[in-house]
Amino acid sequence: MITVSTDGSCLVNPGGAIGWAWINHDGTFDSGGAVSGTNQVAELTALLQAVRSHPGAEPLLIESDSQYAIKCASEWVVAWKRKGWRTAGGQPVKNLELVQAIDRAITERAGPVRFRWVRGHVGDPFNERADQLAGLAAQDWAAGRGDLDGTLVPELGDPTTAPGRAAPSSTGTAAATATTAATATTSKASSAAPDWGMDTLFD
Repeated sequence: MITVSTDGSCLVNPGGAIGWAWINHDGTFDSGGAVSGTNQVAELTALLQAVRSHPGAEPLLIESDSQYAIKCASEWVVAWKRKGWRTAGGQPVKNLELVQAIDRAITERAGPVRFRWVRGHVGDPFNERADQLAGLAAQDWAAGRGDLDGTLVPELGDPTTAPGRAAPSSTGTAAATATTAATATTSKASSAAPDWGMDTLFD
């Protein structure tokens, strides 16, 4: 079982810079962002990147503090597909391109994908780390540093003394959405698992 925690951040919702992140419970992670978006876009992108970055037959468990993102990916999507991608009220599904991309990624993955909601900001170490990484990514994009290889700053903990992130990789580009179609996203993947002293969802 691969367990991954995800989170998204939007500095000014809606329309501000966004960041997304996933972190494996072995410490490896990926993060990225865009110059403009919404909190929901950031949360969904984090889920999408987590699924895409973990192919194979091993079961994948994604933990998130966003009930919206989890229900989009695992519950509401079933009815939306049956209704021709319309809500129960007949309205178009919001963030449709991201929802469809997540659905395809899960369908195409050899192994099963499950989701678990975790309450945010209550001390869960991986949820907290995902939140910090997503926030940092959003800040990078807001400051025009979104295309740079970001090394974690000291206030995020001790991983600055561990092996650094790899250069930005093409495997981390997020799906475009209606509100961010013209915005490229960049991810920064870690090839090593920093030792953060860690033991081995609501918008």
